[in-house]
Amino acid sequence: MLHKYETLEKQFQDSMKDGEKYKHQATAFEERVEGLLQDKTKDEKAAADLEKEKTNWASEKGDFEKKVGDLEGELARTKEEVESGKMAMVSQFEDGFERAKSQVAFLFPELDLSVLDSLKIVQEGELVDEP
Repeated sequence: MLHKYETLEKQFQDSMKDGEKYKHQATAFEERVEGLLQDKTKDEKAAADLEKEKTNWASEKGDFEKKVGDLEGELARTKEEVESGKMAMVSQFEDGFERAKSQVAFLFPELDLSVLDSLKIVQEGELVDEP
C-alpha cells in the first residue's frame, strides 16, 4: 500500500509540475494574445487613419478636377475672346485701309488705286505679297 501511495504521490507531484508548466504556457499564450490584440487595435486605428486620409485625398482630387474643369472652360472662353478680338482687329484694319483708299481717291481722282491691296508691301519699288 505504501508503494501505491508513493506512486500516487509521485503522480500527483508530476501532475502538479505539469499543471505549473501548462499554467506557465497558458500565461505566455494569454500574454501573446493580449499583445496581438493590442497590435490589432493599433492596426485598425492605422487603417482607419489611412482610410480617412484616402477620403481627404479623394475630396481634394474632386476639388482639383472641378478647378481643372473650370479653368478649361475659362481657357476656351478666353480663346474665343482672343479669336473674336483678332477678327475685330482685322475688320478694323480693312475698314481703315478702305477709308484711306477712298480719301486718296477723293483727293486724287485721277489715280488708279485698284492695284492697292492691304496684304501687299512695297519691296524694291514693287507691290509684293508680304513674306
